[in-house]
Amino acid sequence: MNKKGFTLIELIATIVIMALILIMVMPSITALVNNNQDKSYEYYADSLIEAAKIFVSKEGEDISSLGTLNFTGCVDITYQNLLNDDLIKPYTDDTINCTNAKIRYTKERNKESYTVNLTCIDTTTNEIVYSKNDIPNNTCTVTAY
Repeated sequence: MNKKGFTLIELIATIVIMALILIMVMPSITALVNNNQDKSYEYYADSLIEAAKIFVSKEGEDISSLGTLNFTGCVDITYQNLLNDDLIKPYTDDTINCTNAKIRYTKERNKESYTVNLTCIDTTTNEIVYSKNDIPNNTCTVTAY
C-alpha cells in the first residue's frame, strides 16, 4: 500500500477546517467591503464640496441673485453647475447614479459654510445605496447687508 498520500479523513478534516475559517472571516470581509464603498461616497461628497468652493470663488458677485458679495443667506449649487464648469467628474461606477447632488453655500457676515445632499442610487435595482442629507428642506434666500 502507498503511504505517501492523504487519507479521505484527512482531506475532509482539512475542508471542514477551511470552511469554518471562511464562515468566521466572511462577515468581517463583507463589512470591510461595505465600509470601503461608503468611504468612496463620502470622499465623493467631499470632492463636491471642494468643487463648490472653487465654483463660489470663480462666480464671485454672480453667485447670488443680488450681484454683490455683501450678502447673507444661502445659495444652492447643483451637481449640473459643477459638471458644466468641469469642476467634477461623474461618479465612476456605471450602475450607480449620484447626479441629484446639491451643495448649499451659506454665508453670514464673517462665516461661510458648505453642506451637501448626496443620494446615490443603484440603477439596476433603483435602491438607494448611499444617502447624506445635511441640507434642511427649506428654500435658500439672500439679503444684502
